[in-house]
Amino acid sequence: MASSSRLKPGERGRIKATVDIRGRTGVITKTVSVRSNDPERPVTLLSLRMSIKDQTHIGRYHPTEIFSERCRGCHVDRGKGKRGWNLFRADCFICHNAGASTSLTQMSKKPRGSLERIIREGIENTVMPGWDEKHGGPLDETDIESLLDLLSR
Repeated sequence: MASSSRLKPGERGRIKATVDIRGRTGVITKTVSVRSNDPERPVTLLSLRMSIKDQTHIGRYHPTEIFSERCRGCHVDRGKGKRGWNLFRADCFICHNAGASTSLTQMSKKPRGSLERIIREGIENTVMPGWDEKHGGPLDETDIESLLDLLSR
């Protein structure tokens, strides 16, 4: 539905589209037809591309659940035995990429002590768990130091 049923030539408006995503995951594309009285282009097709999270990630979970058997394949196991950038890319980047959560660039601006506390203990009332083994996470001292060295360059 357009923001107005009639727009003058050169005028702008908004188009609102509703998409039923039930049972769908991954990247989907929806095509919207925009009709006009332009004799040369009476119909313009707009292609909307969206990324739909799977049903597992739609609910609200306790942050430490990512260490569970169900979740660890994506959130923990990929980083086993890796350090620094390789560890970050394997297990952290899934949440901390450029378009989600706190990016690598934003994290690198934080003081090292703050980053260390966040990595070790997590952030209360957020989806960031404590990754230190002492807080139920999978990272040992060497893993954490390698991330801190990466982030606080």
